[in-house]
Amino acid sequence: MNKLLSKIPAVINRPKLLLIIGLSGILLIFLSSFIPSGKKAERTQEAMSAEEYRQAVEENVTDIVTGITGDKKPTVVITLESGVRYSYADLKESDTSASTNKESEENRKATKQSYITVRTSDGGEKPLVVTEIMPEIRGVAIVCALGDSPTVAEKIQNAVTAALNITSQRVYVSGGISNEKG
Repeated sequence: MNKLLSKIPAVINRPKLLLIIGLSGILLIFLSSFIPSGKKAERTQEAMSAEEYRQAVEENVTDIVTGITGDKKPTVVITLESGVRYSYADLKESDTSASTNKESEENRKATKQSYITVRTSDGGEKPLVVTEIMPEIRGVAIVCALGDSPTVAEKIQNAVTAALNITSQRVYVSGGISNEKG
């Protein structure tokens, strides 16, 4: 270890070697920006759109129906109440006046809403999202083989209402010709 430490002053006295080490460090930093692993991490942080959410829920319901009926391609249609809503971190302005008159109350109610912002990688700013509220499911329509059977329809309806936490009035199950070829 002492031999290694004694060689450090000799390396420092060689400016060419220090320059090469410095340039190779800068090159490594530059090359690390092309590694795609950072892109995956960014995608998980991005918000899911209402359409992506609807498609994911439809796939899950399709899997449930396939598991109950054996139908390989049931038709599942889901309608949503609205789009994705966001709740942002906000700054609350404090009211330091101790008066209790009517004007003071109205001023407090009319206080401007301010949000905490964060800088994005492109230099812009966006509000800090605290929660992402997925849209409420308005209804589910399912057409599948054996859907006309009251027992199977009830099983599907119970499974879907439990999985999506919705009322049974929002789920319609019907029998139909299977989309399955073969």
